[in-house]
Amino acid sequence: MTAAASSVRASAASHRELLRLAAIDVGTNSIHMIVAQIDADGAVTTLWRMKEPVGLGRLSFPNKTLTAAAMEPAAAALSRFQHAAVQRGAEKIIAVATSAIREAANGGDLIERFRRDAKTTVRVISARDEARLIYLAVRHAYPLRQIPALIIDVGGGSVEFVVGDGKKASMLESRKLGAARMTSRFVNSDPISKEDLQKLRKHYDAELSPLYKQIEPLRPSFAIGTSGTLENIAAMAAEFSPNGIQTPAVIERRAFDKLLHTLIKSDSKQRGRMKGLDEQRRDQIVAGAVLVGRLFENLKLKKITICHAALREGLILDYLSKHIPDLQIRRDVPDPRRRAVLDLARRCDWHQNHSEHVTMLCLKLFDELKTLHGLGTLEREVIEFGSLLHDIGWHISGKGHHRHSMYLIEHGDLSPFTREEVAIMSNIARYHRKDPPTKEHEQYAALPLRSRRVVDVGSALLRLADGLDRTHASVVQNLKCKIGEKKVQVVIDTRADAQLEMWGAKRKSDYFGSVFGKKLEIAIK
Repeated sequence: MTAAASSVRASAASHRELLRLAAIDVGTNSIHMIVAQIDADGAVTTLWRMKEPVGLGRLSFPNKTLTAAAMEPAAAALSRFQHAAVQRGAEKIIAVATSAIREAANGGDLIERFRRDAKTTVRVISARDEARLIYLAVRHAYPLRQIPALIIDVGGGSVEFVVGDGKKASMLESRKLGAARMTSRFVNSDPISKEDLQKLRKHYDAELSPLYKQIEPLRPSFAIGTSGTLENIAAMAAEFSPNGIQTPAVIERRAFDKLLHTLIKSDSKQRGRMKGLDEQRRDQIVAGAVLVGRLFENLKLKKITICHAALREGLILDYLSKHIPDLQIRRDVPDPRRRAVLDLARRCDWHQNHSEHVTMLCLKLFDELKTLHGLGTLEREVIEFGSLLHDIGWHISGKGHHRHSMYLIEHGDLSPFTREEVAIMSNIARYHRKDPPTKEHEQYAALPLRSRRVVDVGSALLRLADGLDRTHASVVQNLKCKIGEKKVQVVIDTRADAQLEMWGAKRKSDYFGSVFGKKLEIAIK
């Protein structure tokens, strides 16, 4: 443990005071990722966006089987996204998959491949949960207030319909009407034939009529659209605006009607030249636009306002809503190393008051005896953290809890620390009671000589500090050390009767003598 290492850690800590998350959406048409930074007050800022069109749905609908040709680019893309997220400092990656994988008979094979090749766990979400996450994203990005809005997300496999205001969603629905799915099922000619168009519209009306009856009594005042399909339609419709000033952030009815008429008569090559249309959507945009046309007509919409926040942003917000205590910890404890220790302590239902008081006494002893042990700031830190965690073994059992503490520290996911630092902390906790460390103990003997010295000093001081809080009542308020030629006198300042503390400290004084080469004496101020 060097001063240079300390400087690097301090620099890393200063850059990681804010939480950085990555959210990945494995969709029917594309895989999307955002990397967002979370401020201490919970504000979310999207830093990077990535997208790769892999066409899982295009290659799996309608037989509901993912082909090798579909899975190969999806797995490669996810691996690139995972690597990019780590490079951009994401501390956690949240990844979900939607209808294409949800409905595929071999979807589990691709999920397993993501886990194996990209080292990323992808969770398949339900259609209703997809709608809920989209609502969270729109509510955060758009000022809904008390006014209910209809939110429409046109994906490749499904379409989500939400009615909600700034407080809650009154309706969360999903229908298997995505643009890729409908293209695969109904569009058999290019341009689309009159027969195919009639069948497609008839199918939309049959599927959506019950939904219209749900939406009507909720009285949404306006419509908001999300997803790449609607963003493309908005950008294309802007070219048909009568006054030439429509923006791609709105799909206005009159401009859309002209666009729809053009799309229905166009072939793939002609659509490929249309401004605002992504290349991978040119074969399925007709089905998506026909759906939007049915919504305009049957819901009597005048316009659809585009919101660029969608499922990925919803994932971030959903994660944060479930980890509000983590944000509080980050605000109060900006150092990721200390935060990791306190998180492990809380997970193990620690005896906080006792552990913190013992640690205060242990550090006081460390500082008072610095001329004897000669250790520095880095060693002080790991001794402090080993002391804070010394009793977490009670989470497993009181009997042999010092050994349980060692196990929990070693397996506690203390990622900001090196393996050697974790080993030092676990050994310090292990030896706060019972037998002191010896070379016959395998985990202690495996440490380098310098690290064994830190364990020796840390465990000797921790044993004494633990004894000085024998009653767990914080009786010993402070202490001073007087270092003599042959002995060290620890003078304690107490707020109540301290006989049990004196007894507890004297019981653990033998090892102190072997480490420091001086006899220990305890006295009351």
